[in-house]
Amino acid sequence: MGSRAEIVVIDEGAQRRYYTHWGAQSLHLDLLPGVLPALRFAAAQKHVEGWVGDLEAAAVIDVDNRFLLWFAGGCEESAIRSAVFETMSVTWPDWCIHWAGYREADLIDYCAGRWPQCVVTVSDVERVRLYTPAIDLATLLEQGPALIEIIAGWNEAKRLPTMPKHGLHLDLAQQSGAVWTFGGSSDALETIADQWPGWRWEDWGDRAVREAVEADSGPDPELAGAFETLSESFTRHQQLDTGTEAAAELLRVQTWMKDFAQVGGFTLETIEDNAFAHRPVELTPAELADAYEAIAAAALRARPTT
Repeated sequence: MGSRAEIVVIDEGAQRRYYTHWGAQSLHLDLLPGVLPALRFAAAQKHVEGWVGDLEAAAVIDVDNRFLLWFAGGCEESAIRSAVFETMSVTWPDWCIHWAGYREADLIDYCAGRWPQCVVTVSDVERVRLYTPAIDLATLLEQGPALIEIIAGWNEAKRLPTMPKHGLHLDLAQQSGAVWTFGGSSDALETIADQWPGWRWEDWGDRAVREAVEADSGPDPELAGAFETLSESFTRHQQLDTGTEAAAELLRVQTWMKDFAQVGGFTLETIEDNAFAHRPVELTPAELADAYEAIAAAALRARPTT
């Protein structure tokens, strides 16, 4: 029983893990105000040595690389998740923020140094194979044709947890290759050709991902209501969050059971334990005001233009 959440903080190369038994449903609200409140919240939780397992929410706060990777049960609906991400773009400036679509598997890979740095696809006479190496594109291309043998020893990717900014496609039968860069184009084709004698190369720019982005760029009709819901949830969270509500309900049941036992002539002994109590980090007045302003600014920016 519980609402289990874990937070991993990476700072100066060291990983520290924190666990809260009742924090999963409101983890997005604890992350929402920004990096400093989020770090204070994490440090206030129970320190653990490894992954707890069966998590309903989790986050990796990589201070070294300004990278936030997270998922939370309270953000399964796409509209709420979009509202949170839009707000975080204000409260986490200059940070790269990713949703962990594969939950713990994504976080474990990231902490183990297996987070994809680029996408590699290889086509032969049979089919196209997908790989997601934790190696940057430039390093791969420097290997020249020897890269083909290196790739042959890799395991194929079973999932694509994120869309990296760079990609590489190799057509073995045609001895041709292509590189693409999300949001731009590569100017290194001449250098690549020197490293890959006998191969033809193309620059796909951002063609590989542009269509997918455009297909998903339409306004969400539920997004306006999601910002209102987010603001209301954030307000309630600062007063009485879900974990504390659960604790209060359990205490009410405990009191009723004690009274019932006394009527029957029995004595009910209970263990006083606040392990199920979960409270948000205390925000300064400025942090609280900034959070509400960020929600309002994000809602205004996301409003469809007419």
